[in-house]
Amino acid sequence: MKKLVIVGIVILLVCVGLSGCTSNPLDTDKNKLVGTWNTDIHQETGFTNYTYVYTFFSDGTLSYTISTIGGNSIPGSWEIKDDKLIINAISQSVNYYSFSNNDRTLTLTSVSGGASWNLYKQ
Repeated sequence: MKKLVIVGIVILLVCVGLSGCTSNPLDTDKNKLVGTWNTDIHQETGFTNYTYVYTFFSDGTLSYTISTIGGNSIPGSWEIKDDKLIINAISQSVNYYSFSNNDRTLTLTSVSGGASWNLYKQ
């Protein structure tokens, strides 16, 4: 009987120890996203060339910079919800997202319009 109790306790401890081994894929994506990313978008309008820089912070805030507004940083926020990246800066954008190139390239595709662009991690 004593051996049965010991075996039961060992099995319980192993189950409890292994229950923490799973990871949430959204947490992994959040960690991949944190950092500074440049876009490859260069929209030509007359003589103006736009460049964009996003800095995603681990607390869900972000800094968004557009070169045409003097490089001033615009504060915002971000979250991953329902497998979509939601960015709130100037306006809200909801995007499908995917990582490639060893997580150095982030491809965003607008849920509403289907426009797609790449961001490159610095």
